[in-house]
Amino acid sequence: MRKPFDGQSDEPKLILIPLVDVLLAVFLFLAILAFKTPYVSVFVQLPKGEGTEANLKTLNLVIDKSGNLLVGGKVIKPSQLAEMLKEKKPSVANVMADRDTPYRYVAEVLSTLQRLGITDVNLILKRG
Repeated sequence: MRKPFDGQSDEPKLILIPLVDVLLAVFLFLAILAFKTPYVSVFVQLPKGEGTEANLKTLNLVIDKSGNLLVGGKVIKPSQLAEMLKEKKPSVANVMADRDTPYRYVAEVLSTLQRLGITDVNLILKRG
């Protein structure tokens, strides 16, 4: 005996309209990614000028974990730093500190550099 038809079929149906909508959205997403340029190149013709090259004097300062200050491989006292900076007159200072160096030693060096007008200071870090 057959069941009466109630409007629902036992056979699965494949509705294509939502499938087409999803595929179109995926296609648009991939097209946007494919045609996106990561870099924009601008060609600029720089003007010519005369003058001297910038003579930047760089000074490397190393501070170890016990607060010793090394300049050019020589250990100096923090009190001698100001005199040495006045002699060398660097325009850029690179400050390298040990991982375990207390911040007060770094702050003292930065304070001395600022007091003497050296504002181009790089804090050098190990990558990684």
